[in-house]
Parts: sequence; C-alpha cells; structure tokens
Amino acid sequence: MTGSKKLVSSVLFVSYVTVSVCKAQVGVQKVTVRSTPRQTEVTSSIPITNKLTGQPITMEQYSELTKDDPFKYHLVPEYNEFGRPKSYIMRPSTPEEHETHRFRDRDPAKQPRLGQTIAPFAMTGLDGTTYRSADLLGKVVILSFWISLNKEFWTEKQKSAYTDAVSVYKSPQKPVQIAVLNSEPTKAADNPAAEKLPFAAVPNAYGFHEKYHVTGIPTIVVIDKAGKVLANLQGATVYEQLKEVLTNLH
Repeated sequence: MTGSKKLVSSVLFVSYVTVSVCKAQVGVQKVTVRSTPRQTEVTSSIPITNKLTGQPITMEQYSELTKDDPFKYHLVPEYNEFGRPKSYIMRPSTPEEHETHRFRDRDPAKQPRLGQTIAPFAMTGLDGTTYRSADLLGKVVILSFWISLNKEFWTEKQKSAYTDAVSVYKSPQKPVQIAVLNSEPTKAADNPAAEKLPFAAVPNAYGFHEKYHVTGIPTIVVIDKAGKVLANLQGATVYEQLKEVLTNLH
C-alpha cells in the first residue's frame, strides 16, 4: 500500500431501486431503476469501524481483509451535511450480497420521521446557491427526491401536479423548494419540462438519497419553520398528501 492520501476501495456500491413515478390524473407507473455502479473513493482520513468488534481499522487493514475476496465485507457510509461520507462501518456481506454484489444499505426505519429535527444538510443547487438547513429555520422547506428530470420521471403532468399541490400554501412567505436528484442536470433540449422548474434542483446528490434512506420516487419531505419533519410523503397519492399538509399549514 502506498502513502498516497487517497486510496480507492474495491467495493462497488450498486443499488437496485424500485421507484413509483406518479403521473398527474393517471395511474402509477412502476419503474425499476438500476443505478450506475459506484466505485467509492475512500480517503485514508475517513475513519472505518469494524461492526463486529466496535474497533477502528485502517484502510490498509480493510484492503488486507478483502484482498482475496473483495465482496467478503462491505463498507456502509455515514454521511455528513454535504452528502459525503464522513465515516464507514465495515460489516460482513450477507450471502445474497456476496453472490449478487448488490448492497442495500437504505433502511426505511431511518427515513426522516414526523416530529424529528431533520438531519443537517448543505445542498448546492444549479443556481449556485447553497441551501443549509440551519439557515432555513423560520421557513417551510419542501424537499423532493427524484432520480432525474428526464421525461420518464419529470413530465408536464408531473410538474403540473406538483405545482398545483404547492399552490395551496397561502402564507405570504413562500416555502423553500429543493429537488434532490441522483443524476446530472437535464438539458432543456432533452426535456422541455425541465426548462422552468418550480424548485431549486440539486444534481448528483446520490449521497443525500442515501443519507435520508430514500426508497421511493418521488419522496417529499416537508420541514416546518422549527426545522422538524412535518411529513414524509410517498406513494400513488403523494401530491394529494402534499396538498393536504400545506392546506392545514399556517
């Protein structure tokens, strides 16, 4: 092992996520999305803890443990406010993970829950603005999570359903709307519906999907002025749910 600052893990983070794409005034289309395999760059400064022993290990020790079998163990990242790994928990792979090389770290029980303070975030949108949860106190925040703004996921009907739901919020101070995307920005030429967005789009935000354990698309999290989770909305009636929440919010 060299003394270089950055060491590349051989672990591939591959997710197979089933998402629900809600279409305005039509049914719900089930779409299975295979994310791009991610080879995680692990710096020597990011701590790793062995889940079995509770003791820290070095990247060199992890590399030695996986030298003969790269899929014997799995590094589970813990994310900081920027959606980047701040630490790793090393655990043995399950038999299924070892066979398929697919690792599922998202736990629905760890999603933002009603009444909890939202885990801190600092997200930079396409507009160059960094949206920090600490700076947004005193404002209602709507976080929506998407795979991308491609036509399959963001259409004129989708846009209409979303904006119609948000329009019921009548407070003089509009909610802060942030869309958290797994992918690169979508060009307007590829999807005209993405030209004028009702929210600030944060591209390449896979880490935030992981941080908040998002398992369905779209997921919409409403945060109140105190920074607490007011609602975590998913499923076929997500826009109706959002409309109901915002109608009763003052």
